[in-house]
Amino acid sequence: MSEMRLSATVKQRAREAGFDLAGVAPLAVWKDLEFARSWVERGLGGEMRYLQNPKRDDPRHLLPSAKSVVCVGLVYNTPLPYSTEERQESEESGLRFRHSGLGGPSRAPDPEPRAPKGPRTTDNGQAGDSPRAWISRYAWGRDYHAILRVKLEQLRAAIEALAPGVQTRVYVDTGPIVERAFARFSGIGWMGKNTCLINEQKGSWFFIGVILTSLELDPDLPAPDRCGSCTRCLEACPTGALVEPYVMDATRCISYLTIELKGSIPAQFREGMGTNVFGCDICQDVCPWNAKNSHQVSVAGGRLQDSDQLSALSHQPRRVATTESPEFQPMRVQISRTEGATPDSGRRTPDSRTVSLYNPPLEALASLREDDFQRLFAHSPIKRAKYRGWLRNLCVAMGNTGDRRFLPWLERACAHDDTVVCEHAAWAAARLTSQAIR
Repeated sequence: MSEMRLSATVKQRAREAGFDLAGVAPLAVWKDLEFARSWVERGLGGEMRYLQNPKRDDPRHLLPSAKSVVCVGLVYNTPLPYSTEERQESEESGLRFRHSGLGGPSRAPDPEPRAPKGPRTTDNGQAGDSPRAWISRYAWGRDYHAILRVKLEQLRAAIEALAPGVQTRVYVDTGPIVERAFARFSGIGWMGKNTCLINEQKGSWFFIGVILTSLELDPDLPAPDRCGSCTRCLEACPTGALVEPYVMDATRCISYLTIELKGSIPAQFREGMGTNVFGCDICQDVCPWNAKNSHQVSVAGGRLQDSDQLSALSHQPRRVATTESPEFQPMRVQISRTEGATPDSGRRTPDSRTVSLYNPPLEALASLREDDFQRLFAHSPIKRAKYRGWLRNLCVAMGNTGDRRFLPWLERACAHDDTVVCEHAAWAAARLTSQAIR
């Protein structure tokens, strides 16, 4: 079988395994790998020391016989509103504290067509005046590592059946390999100015997996960059993490601050975090390639000025890809109310409620004890933040609501045995108190 035919067969097997995107990259993506190395050396990766692993410089450190990289994408986007839409609707309906995912002064681009005014009824019930938290879209469902791994193992078996004796290695965001570099060269997407991989037909809401193989496969061509002159993502980031197009300073990114950073969040970024308690979706929410219909995509804000980009966006009927896969739909978790001196040592009351991880009430998340957190999120990406990090993030979110009803919880958190939790609780309480005085 020729390299071209074999490559086409492998991509067909990927689709049969359930992947939405598939492509083949060569090993020679050295410029992108050098950029990744330089990015780490500049300190833009913060405390993510695993990014310093020298094996990331060459996939042959992982599989000496490697000749090709099979790259796949799996859409996780569910047909629910974006964090920026929730913020806009809460402002329109006068629900000041319901959700403020953008945080601080708005730097978002011109708004999309507005939804009808009034409180939204979500799967968490009527909004009321309860402040809402935001959990990143990718973390609403089950842990994507396990889901992609099953499909990748199926694809690996198919590849090995095509060529007995072939060597392979599978990676799902866990090994020392720069997946996005190879994914870009495989043609499944271009690197956006928000540093996310974007596919012209699917948008950017997809997970990436790769298989290193000793098979010599015909590589695909890289996808052309279709960001044009758009700068929406750079303008919308409330903490200024996108320091220039295609370059993110992770130490300023809300996702890094709420997940990867284990210590104190720098004070200058806390207000900008809004009520994001795990990750952040803003730079993807505002991307025109993630617009939900062609009307939203067309030249909003006048920033897409390149003629070929305007044509691609305005004249092709399209809708960002979504999935009905149950694994990626928002989990519904049962939360018991607690009473006690500190957030994680309170006494459970007979009352309980079922809450969706989509736009959940902040006070419900604050009711979780440590054993609840470990049990409920055992198979969720949220477990990566650890319980102490979760409490720290809740403190910041509460401080940004302007809602003094959180003061009793924060006062108890000030007595927590973790100094980081105490410090953030004190910051939030002081912020709420000072806002009330003004």
